[in-house]
Amino acid sequence: MAKMNTLKEIKTANWSWVHINHPTELEAKQLARRFNFHELDLKDVLPPIQRPKLVERDGHLFMILLYPSYDRGSRKIHPVEVDFFIGKDFLITSTSELFSPIADFFNKHKKDTAIKNASAFASPIELLYEILKRLEHYCLPMSIHISNDIDHAENIVFAQTDKAETINEVLRIKTNIVNFRKAMNRHTRVIQHLSGKIEKFFPDFSHELLKGLVEDTEDLWVMLENYQDTIEAIQDSQLALLNYRSNNIMEVFTIFTTIIFASELIISLALLAFDSSFSILIDPLKFMSFSSILLAVILGMLVFFRRKQWM
Repeated sequence: MAKMNTLKEIKTANWSWVHINHPTELEAKQLARRFNFHELDLKDVLPPIQRPKLVERDGHLFMILLYPSYDRGSRKIHPVEVDFFIGKDFLITSTSELFSPIADFFNKHKKDTAIKNASAFASPIELLYEILKRLEHYCLPMSIHISNDIDHAENIVFAQTDKAETINEVLRIKTNIVNFRKAMNRHTRVIQHLSGKIEKFFPDFSHELLKGLVEDTEDLWVMLENYQDTIEAIQDSQLALLNYRSNNIMEVFTIFTTIIFASELIISLALLAFDSSFSILIDPLKFMSFSSILLAVILGMLVFFRRKQWM
């Protein structure tokens, strides 16, 4: 009985592109049988997510990169692992989950290749460069969205900093930046390493194209560093405002507690020392006189607190 092949593939006259969404042990075994890849590389393709790296094997390169993915439901960013097996007559891509920038491009390229009966790319390295470029461009709108989120957070943090949703929004943005940076970390180093290794397999390919990707990645990394500094400054300001407002509330609470305690003390002393018969509560004149004295004491305390700048 023939074993089921679950690998999606685009074949041309001289090379092929295989793409896998969320690989399992089944796909790993199929790759092992067909391409005889290193066992460690096939293990890295499977969960959990691995760190970015580039390894030269016998006859091919194995590369791991991480890219950010935005979940519109939770409005959070998380890293997606993208694996590449790069050979003279094949390119194999694998993503840790369904990743639309590659999956959609694969489906489009498959249709175009079927219509034209030929690939738009002369070699696997040209296709790899196109994929890397598309992934780089995929990250840019996400970074702009983060910038807009930061601007919005900066505007609302001073107006409603004590609201739970505002605090959570700042924390969400900060977490997204951290996860974005985690995904893009080591990109520059890995692609530079790729630029040095690729000549052995594709001597006709222009290395300047990969250098352009390195520059774009460096620009994106600098942008993310600026975002991190900005959101941390906003969070520090938010915490300072929270502390300031909390202190003000405690000051007002303490002042009113003091006034109430003093008022109760005066009333108790007056009733016990001067009017044990409680006639002060019955006689309107006595009641008004005592109320005026009590009010004067309260106003005097308020003036005292104001002059001391305690309120």
